[in-house]
Amino acid sequence: MVHSFTFPQEIIDSIQERIEVLERCLNDANPQDEAISEILELANSRQISLSQLKEEARQMLYLLHKFLKLDKKLKEKEQQDDLSLLLFVRYNFLYKEIMDKYWDFFLNKEGREAVKAMTLSLGILYRELLRKEFDEDQKDELYIIVETQKHLIQSVYTVALKLNLLTQEKFNAMNLKNYILQESETTLTFLASMKKWDQVYKNLA
Repeated sequence: MVHSFTFPQEIIDSIQERIEVLERCLNDANPQDEAISEILELANSRQISLSQLKEEARQMLYLLHKFLKLDKKLKEKEQQDDLSLLLFVRYNFLYKEIMDKYWDFFLNKEGREAVKAMTLSLGILYRELLRKEFDEDQKDELYIIVETQKHLIQSVYTVALKLNLLTQEKFNAMNLKNYILQESETTLTFLASMKKWDQVYKNLA
């Protein structure tokens, strides 16, 4: 059961663009730079000092680099026709953490487009997963994937609302009750770890 669970390239491109902006900001780049100007406006709008914003930028930069490493690993697994559930869970929850903590760094045009693309992509993937028929021995994997996706969907849809990419009416129409969370991140990580060791034991048998 191997599908493409990595994010669309435009989202990865947006993350790389955010990294470049943050690195320029941390290196005291020219304030006339349009991207840097946006960062300065963000600091002013939140009424925090530039040094405070830079500290947030450093933290976000660390998470973004970490995410891109996971993205590369997950793509390599997919190319080998092999899905690491544990890697998939970590990948999605790391992106969720970035969106939850640093959503306002995506206020620019490119960031908004990336969030919009993610919103559409997640909805399509989730519906496809629910429609597909899987073998009985794949049901546990599907459960972990779907429950992990629910966490990310709720997070991204909420950010889309904050960025005015969704109206309140459309947000309500999505009926997020359909995405009621059944498992915590800790539980999903544990379940994914168990599936990993199940496969190891099968290979040794």
